[in-house]
Amino acid sequence: MKRLLCLSLVLAVLFSAVLTGCNSNNTQNSSNGGSVSDNSGSASDSSSQTATDSPVQATGGKVHIQDSILGDIWITELEGVPHNQLDNSGFSTENGLKVYTENGNKASLAGIDVSYNCGDIDWKKVKDSGIDFVMVRLGGRGYGDEGSLYTDEKALEYINGAKQQGIKTGGYFFSQAITNDEAVEEAKYAVGILNGLKLDFPLAYDWEIIKDDNARTDGVSSAQATECAKAFCDEIKSQGFTPMIYSPSKELYFKYDLARLKDIDIWYCEYAEVPTFYYQFSMWQYSDKGKVDGINSEVDLNICFTNVAKYNFFY
Repeated sequence: MKRLLCLSLVLAVLFSAVLTGCNSNNTQNSSNGGSVSDNSGSASDSSSQTATDSPVQATGGKVHIQDSILGDIWITELEGVPHNQLDNSGFSTENGLKVYTENGNKASLAGIDVSYNCGDIDWKKVKDSGIDFVMVRLGGRGYGDEGSLYTDEKALEYINGAKQQGIKTGGYFFSQAITNDEAVEEAKYAVGILNGLKLDFPLAYDWEIIKDDNARTDGVSSAQATECAKAFCDEIKSQGFTPMIYSPSKELYFKYDLARLKDIDIWYCEYAEVPTFYYQFSMWQYSDKGKVDGINSEVDLNICFTNVAKYNFFY
């Protein structure tokens, strides 16, 4: 009985634990809110939905997960959520960048994501190294109770520099939203940073549970996390941009109700040779140790799949 009780407690801790995302670019200017722009605005008049703990619809099938602590885990498959159809034998590496081919044809683009931590970037060298797209951090919200919004000081410089070299550009916003109104506020703030600048790729919602630090998101329920993601993405779409959700697998499996978010593309994070996520995703961040000519620091490497995008934003 004691052994069963201990195992139950371990499982409870795993599924409710404070989990962190993969992207290391968000540590600076986050714990104290960073520098706050004057155009943050208010989302108090938003009509976003209230989170509810509705039952998750399931198929009865099982999804196998390999966890670093508990080993093999089986969870119930969600109904109506598209499956990952990628063939792992289609992955190869060329000049340090992953490539995906399908039926003998290339079906991917190579990319990076950057924040001001990357410093000055020579975008011509980046383009010549084989990079097709870049996801640029626009800003974020701080970990603290105040949750101040901040702008990445290099965001517009990076986007304009990449565009001049023909590199496709997207963006992401590091969220610490705990209500729907805050998520909408973040979306408006991110669009405000662009100030009319258009993106070729999506504007992604990067909401993370913070590990080994106190954060305002510590007590956010799964239902509320899901509604925050939806509120952000709905607002982004209403502003004329393509939304996307960035997340590692544990948040995708255990924090989000993917059935509520199934119409939104996923930017999946897993540092591995091949992806293992069960459900469909359009972009994969596979390393934070990339070396790309034109960037002096290590950089996150990404690949997007031109055969699974819902909005044809790769073309």
